[in-house]
Amino acid sequence: MTDRGAQIDFKKLLLRIWRECNNDNVAGTAAELSYYFLLALFPLLIFLTSLIGFLPDAPSGLIDYVARVAPPDALKLVRETLTDVVKNRSGGLLSFALIGTVWASSSGVASLMEALNIAYEAKETRPFWKRRLIAIGLTMIFTLLVIGGSGLIIIGHRLGDWLEHSLGLGAALNVASTVLGYLTGLGLLLAGVGVLYTFGPDIKTKRRILPGALFAAVGIVAGSLLFSFYLRAVPALSATYGSLGAVVTLMLWLYLIGLLLLVGGEINSEVDRV
Repeated sequence: MTDRGAQIDFKKLLLRIWRECNNDNVAGTAAELSYYFLLALFPLLIFLTSLIGFLPDAPSGLIDYVARVAPPDALKLVRETLTDVVKNRSGGLLSFALIGTVWASSSGVASLMEALNIAYEAKETRPFWKRRLIAIGLTMIFTLLVIGGSGLIIIGHRLGDWLEHSLGLGAALNVASTVLGYLTGLGLLLAGVGVLYTFGPDIKTKRRILPGALFAAVGIVAGSLLFSFYLRAVPALSATYGSLGAVVTLMLWLYLIGLLLLVGGEINSEVDRV
């Protein structure tokens, strides 16, 4: 009886989440977020490469970090942008111009914070300056997580090369490093999403964040991989959109990320009501 009741409650929970996603227009809001994410992505890349671009192998480590989940066409666009930034970087990027990139890259987080307020049914009471400071702080946290992930990948590659030459571990080492890389990326992503759900929406009471954060983190990794497989199986978007195919692919990927983050917020909101 208890199991049946739990099953019914779980079904009711799923129905409530589905209903709230429709009522809050999660799909439409995710489309808006993809636009803001696109505007914020490249300033964020400039900010990242300004911080780690002078370290050896750091840009390639950042590419490897993104490549684990990014669709091929979107990764190509990101790679070309990063390469161009690294080639043309100068000390000026680390001066007052860096403040502008931080502000621009935090705009995507600020938009996501507003969207999460809708998911949590929270009324925004924080002044503009406080919301912007929180957005910048969250952007800095995400930056540190990405830099940490890139650094771990660089260390892992060098350690793997050393083990391969010293102990002759070839195929087994490649499998282990791939699994460890995905687990590390998932852990860092889960931490970042958890911080976002904690400080993003304007909620006064402490709420559970793990269910939605786990759904969003796993969904972003799995959804990105499935999206990549789909793009490999169907004709390239460049056949329809021409030279804009890579940009359309990137926006679809960002839309998927925004959608999963918003659904994760709806999950946390509804779980708290159980």
